[in-house]
Amino acid sequence: MKRPTDRPAVVLFHFLSDEESRLKILFIITSSPMGTWLPEVTRPYWHLAERGSEIDFASPAGGKIVWDRMSDPYTPGSFEPDCLVSKGFLSDPALVARLGATIALEQIRVADYDAVHVAGGTGAAVDLYPNAEMARILEQFWSAGKVVGTICHGSIALGNIATRVAGRRATGFTLAEDVQAEALYGPNFIPHYPQPVMEEAGIRFVHVQPQGLRVVIDGQLVTGQNQQSASEYALQFNHLLLGSSPVLGA
Repeated sequence: MKRPTDRPAVVLFHFLSDEESRLKILFIITSSPMGTWLPEVTRPYWHLAERGSEIDFASPAGGKIVWDRMSDPYTPGSFEPDCLVSKGFLSDPALVARLGATIALEQIRVADYDAVHVAGGTGAAVDLYPNAEMARILEQFWSAGKVVGTICHGSIALGNIATRVAGRRATGFTLAEDVQAEALYGPNFIPHYPQPVMEEAGIRFVHVQPQGLRVVIDGQLVTGQNQQSASEYALQFNHLLLGSSPVLGA
């Protein structure tokens, strides 16, 4: 005779509908010819899309965006030669085509999205601040209690909503990192540097050494210091969005 413990287990599955399972995230990318930093788009895209989120790409002007050639793993002398995520993204013609047809910010309805990610790259400091459409979009995400995420130079966009972020802890590309970048791009290569703009907005700016890894969460706000932080930032963005983490503390 079989004991009760020998009986086959009965497992019940509940399959979520698309409406239940798919969150929708807005990625905002610079339209500036200076470009975005590719892994700050591709790594968050991979981590979030892999976990079931739907992603739309938007930019101030709409249409085609470009990325800094030094962030392209196939550029000779690239700073990201080993970025397998970017290599995989670039190998998919459909994904690359989507970066050629981004939505203009003026067409964005915040009600359609659950969260926003603002990518960096030096171009972000050219056209994402000051920017009235960025201010509108970030204000609506914030007032609705939705997740707002920014990374690297993209964090300068928080300066558009100073009254919301004053007193918050956040990070972005540091002034020291921008001084180092001047060796590549030349002095005053962008009109505003993120750290001073964020501090002027009242943000308690948190950072580590140049090119170090730092992610900061303060309420609904998640920020990453630089491109080195992109994967950790994306994972924390996802945990904040879902309201849970699979990591068990000691």
